[in-house]
Amino acid sequence: MIGIGSSLLAALLTAQAPAADSLRLLALRLPETALVTETRARPLAVREAITRALANTELDAARNLAAAYALAWSDSFLVREVARFAAWPPPARAAKVWDDSVRREGIAAYGRDGPRAAIAIWRRVLSRAMSIPDTAGIASVLGNIGAAFLADGQQDSAEANLTRSQALATAIGDARVQANDIVALAGLSEDRGDLAAARNGYARALELQERIGDTRGMAAAYNNLGLLAQDVGDLDEARRQVEAALAINRRDGRDEVAATNQVNLAGLASLAGDFATAERRYRDALATW
Repeated sequence: MIGIGSSLLAALLTAQAPAADSLRLLALRLPETALVTETRARPLAVREAITRALANTELDAARNLAAAYALAWSDSFLVREVARFAAWPPPARAAKVWDDSVRREGIAAYGRDGPRAAIAIWRRVLSRAMSIPDTAGIASVLGNIGAAFLADGQQDSAEANLTRSQALATAIGDARVQANDIVALAGLSEDRGDLAAARNGYARALELQERIGDTRGMAAAYNNLGLLAQDVGDLDEARRQVEAALAINRRDGRDEVAATNQVNLAGLASLAGDFATAERRYRDALATW
């Protein structure tokens, strides 16, 4: 079984870019009801769209997107963040824009050069965010650093950064960062052999992801819950969880990730002795890749 988690960071950033630019351009053209519909349909792109709007000093577009998202998902976190940015003096705004840009560079470096290269970049961002201070930025980059430490096998450092990030995200109501932290901490529990804690973590994260429309995170959680079910020998439950992940990824057009789900389902079919189904699923994944 192949786990799905923080390795999706770079892919997520790439996938969001066109949708984010589209939302940013629509924010000043569409009436509120239509913009609410757009943010309901593309919740993962809203935060990046707001980040780009703020970088371009398009405060009205950022406010409109944040308000539409709040109506669509009953989550006012982005409204508060835009208002905080608007109230900052120009030097603080410039620092925030720099932090967001360099944090994205760290995500690209993670995929290109590995976790240690990304950590070095994100530590610069953390220092700048603390000087503003930008609590949301601190929570976000601490979560990135913690996930990178986890990927690098440095469990104690991962736990310290992720726990701090989760506490800050919870305090300011940033459900997306909070869910990401919980997922990474669940992965840490899994690495340490505490499968019950890992299962509880993935389930808690899933509740938050459902609330904010993070379907990519939901699919990853279902896949990883399936992995845990396989580890304890419950192949039927494992299949149900991974099939749920596959259905979400297919619906949202994430074919490459869906192929990973197919590989996991093929492995489960093999374990159950259903080799015809296993072969079919392997071939489906191969055709996609």
